[in-house]
Amino acid sequence: MKHPVRRYVLFSLFRVSQTLASFLPLRAVQALGRQVGSIAFICLPAQRALVEQHLSRAFGDTMAPGQRRRVAAGVFRNIGQTGLEWLKLPSLSVPHIQALVTVEGLEHLQQAAAAGRGVLACSAHFGNWEFIAIYLRSLGFDGALLARKLRYPEYQDFFIDMRAKKGVPTHERGSLREVAHLLRQNKIVGLMPDQDTDGLEGDFVEFFGSPAYTPVGPAALSLITGAAMVPCFMVRENGRFRLVIKPALELAEPVADRRAAIRQLTQQLSRATEDMIRLHPEQWVWMHRRWKTTPQTLTAKASRSSRQPAIVFAALSAALLLGFGAGCGHKDKSKDASQAKGADLPDQQLDGFTLTGYGEDGGKRWELEGKEASLEGQIVTIQKPDGVGFDGPRRAYLTAQEAHVNQTNRNVDLRRDVVVHTSDGLWFFTSQLSWIPDIERAHTDQPVRIETEHMLLRGRGFEGMAQLSDAKLLHDVEVLLNPNGAAVAGAPAGVSAGRKHVTITCDGPLDYEYDKGLVTFHNNVHVIDANGELFSDVLVARMNPDGRTIKIAEATGNVRIAQQGHQAASQKAIYDPSKGKISLVGKPSLQLKQEPGQNPFSIAPKN
Repeated sequence: MKHPVRRYVLFSLFRVSQTLASFLPLRAVQALGRQVGSIAFICLPAQRALVEQHLSRAFGDTMAPGQRRRVAAGVFRNIGQTGLEWLKLPSLSVPHIQALVTVEGLEHLQQAAAAGRGVLACSAHFGNWEFIAIYLRSLGFDGALLARKLRYPEYQDFFIDMRAKKGVPTHERGSLREVAHLLRQNKIVGLMPDQDTDGLEGDFVEFFGSPAYTPVGPAALSLITGAAMVPCFMVRENGRFRLVIKPALELAEPVADRRAAIRQLTQQLSRATEDMIRLHPEQWVWMHRRWKTTPQTLTAKASRSSRQPAIVFAALSAALLLGFGAGCGHKDKSKDASQAKGADLPDQQLDGFTLTGYGEDGGKRWELEGKEASLEGQIVTIQKPDGVGFDGPRRAYLTAQEAHVNQTNRNVDLRRDVVVHTSDGLWFFTSQLSWIPDIERAHTDQPVRIETEHMLLRGRGFEGMAQLSDAKLLHDVEVLLNPNGAAVAGAPAGVSAGRKHVTITCDGPLDYEYDKGLVTFHNNVHVIDANGELFSDVLVARMNPDGRTIKIAEATGNVRIAQQGHQAASQKAIYDPSKGKISLVGKPSLQLKQEPGQNPFSIAPKN
């Protein structure tokens, strides 16, 4: 722990300030906060210089040096006032909060909620952002916030308790299960994807004229669940606030490429945030290093890490190996010889090329195009690879920013914005892919996301075979079935025929045999659907051809079922959705929920 004495002193001052703020009137608290910000502006020259540097980058010559300094001072005053308002917030009543805030564009939020698929309220570290969720809760909107863990955990409990006392629970950012549950209940999920955050999947979109690495999770979640993305900003206005709610983001036109759709929505949100900051530049946290990640630093970080894996299919390795003299099939030997000779020459550069690979039957298996390629030693670097693989009627398409081919061990790495999607609707996203052709395996220890029209699957760490025909996710697995909550035809009597939305999590690994529609979950399995919850050590689920529902599932090991307060347990359970029936096997027991005026009892049938 760095500077433990300093941290202890600062936290002690925080607690004293919290007590003081609870007794002072809000106006006095706000004035004190502005003074604290002004003192910080003077006493923190490095942060002051960083704010002015970022303002200069964003506004250029349109903001004179004197104006930049005045805005920078306003930034510090806003943060000081915001911090002191947080300390006062627990003691503010609901009527007081409502009297402080006016709202503009509330109809946009109401329209989004009327769709019944939940709302992603996307904001920024702007104005006093903590007031947004609390104010909306006071109007009757229900939901929660997603927030990352604070760098200094001693302050964590204060924020969680402050929101909870106002009826707003906090969930840790990245938890798909909680988010899916909230959206399924048509609740609002608040989040702030306006920062360059390590560890989150992102993309480069324009922000004040420069590419800024921005989280893509909200856009991806919106596309897979149907939840609307609604920009919301709490603007400070002379001691009061104005909540500005923008219309829900929509794609300008249908986009077949899911990656392009995610980028388009992310860009729209970034533009909405920029527009609001331009109106009130002193209300955003300009000391945040918004442009710290660049395409170059992202590549350097990836190359320093241990071999980052991923998934690619066998046809890619065949094509690349053929193209660089390591394959078999219908090849031009003279061309191979020239390539082999050229491989000994350093730093070669090629512009615009196509590599084609053939199978043993002479049929084309893979075609890979790139804008340019360079050869240094035994490493061939391909820029903007764009390929297609042929496997009978099925097609697999690949894009990335770079491909690196090691001619010594014949391994292939694809880096940055790697997307694989197949003609039958399977999408795979990761930041880096690595393929080992000699053993026909792919692997990664990075986060991955797999999507179909009716399924969202995420995890950390991956092993798999070619063309995603099977996959193993190793840790922190989350699966969302039928995320749009579409009605399922043919539901039996007694089984909900409405929104069949199922969330499954496990510690991992998860084995996914895509071609067979077979999914096996391991360790701490938890299933949630509209009818109840199931817990087990292992769950084997066979999917229907539509991919959104389970045909039959078998849970084994410490099986427990919870439904409407009732509990059942056994060593094995078989679930048949077509019959709406769960069969318990192996010393089953049942405990019924106690109703008022009744005695609790349990039933434990013999085998």
